[in-house]
Amino acid sequence: MLVLALVLVCLLGAGAAWFVHDSSRPSSCEVVRNDARVEKALGDRYDEAMACAELGAAVKAVTVGQAPGKHSLGQAQAMKDVLLAVAASIDKTDGGLDAGLRLPLAQVLADYGADLQENMGLTPVDYVRNGLPSKPAWKDEDGVHVSVDWKTALLPVVRAVSEDSGAYTVIRDAMTLQGAEGLAATKPDSTGNLLSAPAAHSAWALGNLDGVAADVVRDLGKVRGQEWQAAVLAGLSSAGKGEKAAVPAFSEDAAGHLVARWRVDVNDKGAEALESQGALMFGEWCNAVGVTGGDREAVRERVESGQKSARRETLTYLD
Repeated sequence: MLVLALVLVCLLGAGAAWFVHDSSRPSSCEVVRNDARVEKALGDRYDEAMACAELGAAVKAVTVGQAPGKHSLGQAQAMKDVLLAVAASIDKTDGGLDAGLRLPLAQVLADYGADLQENMGLTPVDYVRNGLPSKPAWKDEDGVHVSVDWKTALLPVVRAVSEDSGAYTVIRDAMTLQGAEGLAATKPDSTGNLLSAPAAHSAWALGNLDGVAADVVRDLGKVRGQEWQAAVLAGLSSAGKGEKAAVPAFSEDAAGHLVARWRVDVNDKGAEALESQGALMFGEWCNAVGVTGGDREAVRERVESGQKSARRETLTYLD
């Protein structure tokens, strides 16, 4: 008994020492705040003593423009600097991100929805090239853009903020809208790659988010994982409470119609509507514009396969 007692004391002592060491580790907010890139990005808003909530608010203030999705070069560069700093902080805090930063960062990511989809989808060459840490935000005839590497920078940040179900929902909503807008801009008489590319690009981004969700649920465990998933489904459903919201006519608001129809699918099908979102939204678009036949089925299969492949790839990266 004496030996057992001594063993327990030793174990408890070791455990206590572990907890002391763990609590002494700087929080992710501290690490992010102390990063020179964040000080540069925040400019006059920077305060070395700012709390986590103040840091999140300051990041939003310097990265988000007055009109949704519209940014200056300075705002886009601040966004890149912050993302790189947050990604670096995650390496130093074993993947964790303080709760106070999760939702603000998700809201900023959502405001850069077009760039987010380009980085998360079938990434075009200019986004790959400009995703290097040394490459600045850039401007072309289509507007201002920003890119960071998906695997080493953006994925760790998206995964970290997604511990908060509300933050994940914000990002998923943004990718849903981007996908709907891509489909709405597709000409009904398109064939081949012109028909498949918008849906396939969107599906790959959605599949990456499926992988993030699966990793969160896995790490949270059965009970907390189910709670997280239930909160996400509630947030993505038509009204968040099971009610079916009005669906605008496709002729009046094509993207809004596709988003609303998918929200109804979330109400009706639950998690299945997320896992097959790309194919479901493409099918709704086909129904609305009258696309039938072999081309429709071929694209549906490509979209469905792409979303599943992206999910698997992201889970592999996160393992």
